[in-house]
Amino acid sequence: MTAPRSGRATVNGLELYYEVHGEGEPLLLLHGGITVDQTLAQTLPALANARQVIVPHMQGHGFTPDIDRPLRFELMADDLAALMAEMGIGSADLVGYSMGGGIALQTAIRHPTLVDRLVVISTTMARDGWYPDVVQAFRDMPGNAPAIAANIARSPLGDRYPDVNWETLFRKIGEMESEPFDWSADIAGIEAPTMLVFADADAVRPEHIVDFYQRLGGFLRDGGLDGSGRPPGRLAVIPNTTHYDLNDTTAVAEAILPFLEAFGPN
Repeated sequence: MTAPRSGRATVNGLELYYEVHGEGEPLLLLHGGITVDQTLAQTLPALANARQVIVPHMQGHGFTPDIDRPLRFELMADDLAALMAEMGIGSADLVGYSMGGGIALQTAIRHPTLVDRLVVISTTMARDGWYPDVVQAFRDMPGNAPAIAANIARSPLGDRYPDVNWETLFRKIGEMESEPFDWSADIAGIEAPTMLVFADADAVRPEHIVDFYQRLGGFLRDGGLDGSGRPPGRLAVIPNTTHYDLNDTTAVAEAILPFLEAFGPN
């Protein structure tokens, strides 16, 4: 990719950094927890070949400094809405991975007019959607934050983002993900065409994936010979991947782009 353009916007007390990759219709791509570039891997450059991809660095991540506020999906969704207003974007497609998927969901729930099409990658609509060992790892994260942070600070990731307070970031993510949440009642009310993407060995329980897709109208009946029974949304399962390496392949972007093109601009 060519070098991205970058900027900062003052929103909700944050000096929120963002990058713009590629040209064309805008798409906001929301990174996972802890890292930015690494969690987007091959998905970002593949999408940027077809679209103008805006990548905000969310609170305390990358080049956006933290503030005295907990990490919460709802608050970060409000930050995203404020960024879009600051950039003059009336509405756009949202693609979010893991933590970014939770932010994208909350944006669609809290600010529905801002979201044209929604792609949620490897995330849950409730805390118990994760396998129990994943939930336990989040519970343990605040206590393990000092040791993890010390290792990260000495790594290439620490060199890439030298101003991140890694101990605070791990603690806040652990606290956020340990807090019980359940947005399942809100899913059917999402107005934007929605696609779910998961790994075939994901951190999300398969029962939760089925429930999630059913709330979007999927897995309820035969699609029919002519496809007239198809649900309004889409579901993709990327083979030979996990939650952690899903974006190391271009398969995610290759699944997303036809969905976005099929529904066309609103």
